[in-house]
Amino acid sequence: MRRSYFYTTLIALLLIAIGWAAYGFSLRLPLFSDDIPHFRWMEGQTWLGILTSSQGVGYYRPLPFLIWKLLRSLQGGFHAPTLHAVNLMLHLLNAFLIWGLVNRQAQNGRLVGGAAALLFLLYPFSYQAVPWVGALTHPLVTAILLSTLNLYLSAGSPPSGPLRTLSVILAFLAPLAHETGVLAAPLLCLVLWIDEDHPRFSEILRRTRFHWLGALVGLTIWLAVPKGVRPPQVWNLEARYQNGVYLLQGLAYPVAPLARNIWKAGWGLDDLQAVLLVCVPGILPWGWLPWKKGQRQLLLLSGGWFLLTVAPAWLMLGFEYVIDAPRLLYLASVGTALFWAAPLSGQEGHRNGQWGRVAAGFAVLSIAVSSFIFIRQRAAIYEEAGRWITQFVQGVRSVSRPGPILCVNCPEFLAPREPTFAVGHEGVPICAWHQLDDLFWVNSGEEREVIGLVFPDVQRPWKYHYGSAGEVHTWISLQEPLREAAGVLLTDYSGEESAIYPVGALDKEGISPSVEFLAEFDGRIRLLSADIRQEGQSVQVELHWQAIAPLTEDTTVFLHVLDRSGQLVGQRDGYPLMGLSRPVAWHPGDLWQDLRWLPLPEGEYRFLVGLYTTEGGKRLSATDPAGYPFPDNAVPLGEPTFPQASGGQNGRKEWPFVVSVNGGIIPPPFH
Repeated sequence: MRRSYFYTTLIALLLIAIGWAAYGFSLRLPLFSDDIPHFRWMEGQTWLGILTSSQGVGYYRPLPFLIWKLLRSLQGGFHAPTLHAVNLMLHLLNAFLIWGLVNRQAQNGRLVGGAAALLFLLYPFSYQAVPWVGALTHPLVTAILLSTLNLYLSAGSPPSGPLRTLSVILAFLAPLAHETGVLAAPLLCLVLWIDEDHPRFSEILRRTRFHWLGALVGLTIWLAVPKGVRPPQVWNLEARYQNGVYLLQGLAYPVAPLARNIWKAGWGLDDLQAVLLVCVPGILPWGWLPWKKGQRQLLLLSGGWFLLTVAPAWLMLGFEYVIDAPRLLYLASVGTALFWAAPLSGQEGHRNGQWGRVAAGFAVLSIAVSSFIFIRQRAAIYEEAGRWITQFVQGVRSVSRPGPILCVNCPEFLAPREPTFAVGHEGVPICAWHQLDDLFWVNSGEEREVIGLVFPDVQRPWKYHYGSAGEVHTWISLQEPLREAAGVLLTDYSGEESAIYPVGALDKEGISPSVEFLAEFDGRIRLLSADIRQEGQSVQVELHWQAIAPLTEDTTVFLHVLDRSGQLVGQRDGYPLMGLSRPVAWHPGDLWQDLRWLPLPEGEYRFLVGLYTTEGGKRLSATDPAGYPFPDNAVPLGEPTFPQASGGQNGRKEWPFVVSVNGGIIPPPFH
C-alpha cells in the first residue's frame, strides 16, 4: 500500500513538472480572442440569466461562465493569471485521471497509463485549449467525464455508495460544461463493455441507467434554452469529408507532418489527399501491435473513445470552423493518447514482448519530445501576442485626451511561417478589429474607444504571419481618421519583436501662426518645439509642427543622429507619425504632434531635423525666428536657436546640443 502511494505521488509530480514545462508560460498571458466576447456577454448577465439563456453567445455552456463569474466576484475583476491557472490545473488533473483510468483497465496499467497521460499532456493540438481562457469548456468537460468514469469504477462491482452517487451527479453536470457532456453515458458503457467480465449489453444499460438519464436531461435542456447557434451542416457531404480528414490527422498526429512534405512535393495531390495517403498507413501498423498482443480491449477503448468524441464536430460543424479550432480535439485526445500508448501493454515475462515494449517506449518518448517542441514553438507565439497586448494596453492608457484612439496595423492573429501539419491553421488569434476597445477593457477594466485600421504602406514581412485588423486605407483615405483621433498607435514589425508605438496626433486645428518657434521651412511649416528624452531604454524625439501654408510638393521629414565626429550613426526619416501623416495633406493652422523612436546604443549624439521633397530630395530652406538660415537646412535640436553674443556662424555655438544615451539597445517603448 505504501509503495502504491509512493508510485502515485511520483507519477503526479512528474506530470505536474512536465505540464508546467510545457504550459507554465500561460500564467503570464493576458486575456485575448474569445475571452473578449465571453466576458463582455457575462458582464450583462445575472447568475440566473447564465443558466437560462445563451442568446448572444452562440451556445449553451453555463458552467464555465459561472466559474468565471465567481472568480470575477471574488477578485473584483478579471485576473488573468488566476483564469489561466484554472485551465492549466484542469489539464494536469485530466492527465492524472487518464493515468488512473488506464491503470484499472490495462495490463501493465501503470506503464501504459503513464505513457497515455504523458502523450495527453503533450498532445500538440491542445496548444489552443490550455493557454486560452475562453477554451475552458474543453478541459472542464473532459475533467468531469473522466471523473465520472473513475468514480464509477472506484465504487466497486456492483457500484454502490457515495462514489456512485457522485459519478451520477457529474454525469448530470457534464452537459452544462459542453454539449459533448452528454457522452458520459456512452463512454461509461464503452469502458464497461471492454471489461474482462464481458457483461451483457442489457446489464450495461441497467447499470448506467442514471447516467443515461443525465444525458437525456442535458440534451433536453440544451435544446430548450434559447441560443444563437448556426443550424448544423449535416448534409454537406464535402464538409463531412474535409472534417473527417482533419480529425484523422489529429489521431495520426505523430506521422501526419509527413503529409505536408508530400503535398508540397508536387505529386498532384491536394492537402487532404496527402493526409489520407500518410495517416491511414501510419496508424494501421501501430494499431496492429496491441491487437497482435491480445490487447484488443485497449484498442477498442482508444478507438471507440476517439470516434464517440469527434462524432459531434464531424457531423455538425462546417470545415471553415473546424480547421480554426484544434481545441475541438481536446476530449478526443484521451483516446488518441491511449492509442499511441497501447503497444506498451502485454504479458509480463515474455522476451519478445519485453523488446517490443522497449521499442514502443522509445517511440512514445520520441512522440512526446516532438510534441513538446511543437508546443514550445507555439508558446513563443503566445508570448509574442502577450507582449503586444501588454504594450497595447499601456499605449491606450498613455493617450490622455478624450476621443477615439486609432490602432494601426495591430495584429489580428499570429501564425508560424512554416506550419507543421498539412490541414488546419496553427496560429494564435488575438482580437478582431472591431473588438479592440473590448480588448483594452478586458485587460484593464477601463473603457476607451479604440478603432483598428490597416495601412499597408508601412507594413513589412516579419518572422510570423500576421493579419492586421481593420479597414484597409490608402494614405489619402487615412488622413480623415487621423484628424479625428485623440491619439494614434502604430504596430511596427521591423524588429525581432513587434512593438506598438504612440506616434502622435493632431493637437489643434485652425490656429493662428505661432510667434514662438524653433524653425520655419519655406514659410510653409514651422517646427514649434522639440523634445528628446529617454523612455526606459528608448530614445523618443517629440516634434511639434504647425502648418502655415499649403505645400505644393509631397514633402517628408529627416531626423539624423550624428556622433561627435559628425558621422551619421542613426536616422528616422519618413512622414510624420511614423509614416502615417503627410504634410502635403495638412491644413493651414494645423498643430501636429510627431513622435519618433530611435534604436541607439550608449553614447553622445547630435540630432538634426529638416524637411525635403520626396521627388528629387531637395531640402526645404530652414531659418530660425530671426531669419538666419540653418547650415544644410538642418535644424539642431536641443540648443538655443536665437542669435548669441558670440560663437560660430550667425552667433550660434559651433557644437550643437549633445544628448547622452546610456540605455544600450532599445526595446519597444512599452516593454
